[in-house]
Amino acid sequence: MATPNIAFVESSLDGDSFESKLARKAIEALGDRAEIIEVDYKDLPLLNEDENFPDPDAALAILDKFKNADAVWVFISEYKHNIPVAVKNLFDWLTTGTRQEAINQKPVAITGVGGFKGIFGRIQLGDLLEDNGMRVFPVEVGLSVPEEAFKTGDWVFDEADVEAVRMQATDFLKFIEMNEQK
Repeated sequence: MATPNIAFVESSLDGDSFESKLARKAIEALGDRAEIIEVDYKDLPLLNEDENFPDPDAALAILDKFKNADAVWVFISEYKHNIPVAVKNLFDWLTTGTRQEAINQKPVAITGVGGFKGIFGRIQLGDLLEDNGMRVFPVEVGLSVPEEAFKTGDWVFDEADVEAVRMQATDFLKFIEMNEQK
């Protein structure tokens, strides 16, 4: 397989969030083995098919990114034991009507911020994506953010965190290759 294009989705729309820092660690772990397509969806309106037809420019740009991706990697934190609303809205857009073709049968990895406490959002997201035709990579990673990081905003990854992301990146690339669409 040629170098895969992986669409990166972060549940926080803040460019300096813990999810963003985790995504950057994944980019480091992937190195030159993948091309990254960053998905910026902050301008995507709430889905309302009555008012959003034809698709707004923000939705078309996002759809194009997913069409050009071979796989998707989502970096998520949960919000009150749920998928963050912005992420749910993104995938609502992508799973409505013919837009679903952009993600159907694509491999998707989920990496979470929040450790065990973040498991509910990861499970719900995995179920949502699998129910909508994506091939969910069975190895999730959920990393705990140290208490100090919440005070300073600076998350220093320990060796175990870096290794978990590295292993997930390597295994996800194998999963992408195994699930290459014919």
